[in-house]
Amino acid sequence: MANVTPGYVFTNSADPITHTKLNLLAQPTVTVNTGEIGTSQLASNITISGLSIAADTPFNGSYGTETFATTISLAFTTAKANTRRVACTSATNATINAATVPTAGHVCQLSFATDTTGGNVITFGTNFKATGTYTLTGASKFFQIGFVSDGTNLCEIFRSGAAG
Repeated sequence: MANVTPGYVFTNSADPITHTKLNLLAQPTVTVNTGEIGTSQLASNITISGLSIAADTPFNGSYGTETFATTISLAFTTAKANTRRVACTSATNATINAATVPTAGHVCQLSFATDTTGGNVITFGTNFKATGTYTLTGASKFFQIGFVSDGTNLCEIFRSGAAG
């Protein structure tokens, strides 16, 4: 059951209802438990100030992780973040493919963390337009690369050197 806090428990019918007890001056927090809202109860699109957000639009400003492997397939759904952390292992190389391409204008940032070995080489495959491989030199370092979707491909917009 959804909970609204702060709240007040009325003791009986003689307990007067006041704005303080209802807490109408504060902004309550509503907590919804897993499974309480089904997909049929959600709007397929949201429109705010003329901007329409489709149901499958990933939320920018969110953060997620990808498992490091020789092939990494990125999916772009509302369940996935637009910033992804990839923890690299050993000096293993990887190819990253985009299973789907998000809508034009979507920005995706990949953050790589090398382990104590370092020396990973990242190749961008399916649905990427990048300026070549990304060599992650150095142990225990952080690297950032960003892409923007043109609706057909994820096009590289920046990459960093080793940080940390």
